Amino acid sequence: MAIRVGDTAARKFVVDAGTMAWFREISEDDSRIHCDREYALSRGYTDLVVYGGIMVAHLSHLLGTKAPGANGTSLSWSIKFHEPLYVGEEAEIVLEVAYLSAATGVVEGRFTITAGDKNVATGTTQSLVPLAEIET
Repeated sequence: MAIRVGDTAARKFVVDAGTMAWFREISEDDSRIHCDREYALSRGYTDLVVYGGIMVAHLSHLLGTKAPGANGTSLSWSIKFHEPLYVGEEAEIVLEVAYLSAATGVVEGRFTITAGDKNVATGTTQSLVPLAEIET
């Protein structure tokens, strides 16, 4: 399947307490806004804040399975967090192909992560794909 500018891929997800505990264990990230609810509340948050790494894992899913897909190789990712995502909130990540080069196989994307009306994060990606996969 050829990749075209404007192609999109989306994924809805909810991060639960089990996923938070799993990520805390593998990352060894003990930041209190992620694992101490009382501390998070004292800092003005309304609940535990989801680890950014979990959100990035959902981006990895889209890049590795949808756009550009299994034959792509990531070159760079950039992400800016705007609002917190809380444990139990439904979120959606949407990735759009913004640019591609038939000469080099570079595919650039932009993505957003939202939770309802809240803009959680935005960012860009750059991947390399076989030239035969780019629609000219």
